[in-house]
Amino acid sequence: MEQDKEHVREHYLTEFKRQNNISEVFGNQVQRIGKLIVDLMKKEDLTHDQAYASLQYAYNLIKYESNFLKI
Repeated sequence: MEQDKEHVREHYLTEFKRQNNISEVFGNQVQRIGKLIVDLMKKEDLTHDQAYASLQYAYNLIKYESNFLKI
Protein backbone atom coordinates (compact mmCIF):
# COMPACT_ATOMS: atom_id res chain seq x y z
CA MET A 1 0.00 0.00 0.00
CA GLU A 2 2.80 2.43 0.88
CA GLN A 3 4.59 1.53 -2.39
CA ASP A 4 1.46 2.42 -4.37
CA LYS A 5 1.27 5.78 -2.63
CA GLU A 6 4.96 6.44 -3.35
CA HIS A 7 4.52 5.49 -7.02
CA VAL A 8 1.58 7.88 -7.43
CA ARG A 9 3.56 10.60 -5.65
CA GLU A 10 6.56 10.14 -7.96
CA HIS A 11 4.33 10.26 -11.03
CA TYR A 12 2.68 13.44 -9.79
CA LEU A 13 6.03 15.12 -9.09
CA THR A 14 7.50 14.26 -12.49
CA GLU A 15 4.46 15.31 -14.53
CA PHE A 16 5.27 19.05 -14.43
CA LYS A 17 8.28 19.48 -16.71
CA ARG A 18 7.68 22.87 -18.30
CA GLN A 19 10.79 25.05 -18.03
CA ASN A 20 11.22 28.49 -19.55
CA ASN A 21 13.47 31.48 -19.13
CA ILE A 22 10.67 33.38 -17.42
CA SER A 23 11.84 36.97 -17.66
CA GLU A 24 12.68 36.73 -21.36
CA VAL A 25 9.50 34.92 -22.30
CA PHE A 26 6.87 36.47 -20.02
CA GLY A 27 8.41 39.60 -18.53
CA ASN A 28 9.25 40.82 -15.06
CA GLN A 29 5.73 40.59 -13.60
CA VAL A 30 5.72 36.81 -13.98
CA GLN A 31 9.17 36.56 -12.43
CA ARG A 32 8.03 38.75 -9.51
CA ILE A 33 4.95 36.57 -8.90
CA GLY A 34 7.10 33.44 -9.05
CA LYS A 35 9.41 34.88 -6.40
CA LEU A 36 6.40 35.67 -4.20
CA ILE A 37 5.22 32.07 -4.53
CA VAL A 38 8.65 30.70 -3.59
CA ASP A 39 8.86 33.11 -0.64
CA LEU A 40 5.44 31.89 0.56
CA MET A 41 6.58 28.27 0.29
CA LYS A 42 9.66 29.10 2.35
CA LYS A 43 7.51 30.86 4.94
CA GLU A 44 5.29 27.76 5.13
CA ASP A 45 8.46 25.63 5.55
CA LEU A 46 7.58 23.22 2.74
CA THR A 47 9.95 20.49 1.69
CA HIS A 48 11.13 20.40 -1.93
CA ASP A 49 8.63 17.65 -2.75
CA GLN A 50 5.77 19.49 -1.03
CA ALA A 51 6.62 22.71 -2.87
CA TYR A 52 6.83 20.91 -6.20
CA ALA A 53 3.52 19.12 -5.53
CA SER A 54 1.94 22.48 -4.67
CA LEU A 55 3.10 23.91 -7.97
CA GLN A 56 1.77 20.87 -9.82
CA TYR A 57 -1.58 21.27 -8.06
CA ALA A 58 -1.68 24.99 -8.92
CA TYR A 59 -0.83 24.21 -12.55
CA ASN A 60 -3.59 21.60 -12.75
CA LEU A 61 -6.07 23.98 -11.09
CA ILE A 62 -5.24 26.80 -13.50
CA LYS A 63 -5.56 24.41 -16.42
CA TYR A 64 -8.94 23.19 -15.16
CA GLU A 65 -10.27 26.68 -14.43
CA SER A 66 -9.11 27.98 -17.81
CA ASN A 67 -11.89 25.87 -19.30
CA PHE A 68 -14.40 28.08 -17.49
CA LEU A 69 -12.67 31.43 -16.94
CA LYS A 70 -10.55 33.67 -19.05
CA ILE A 71 -7.21 33.65 -17.26
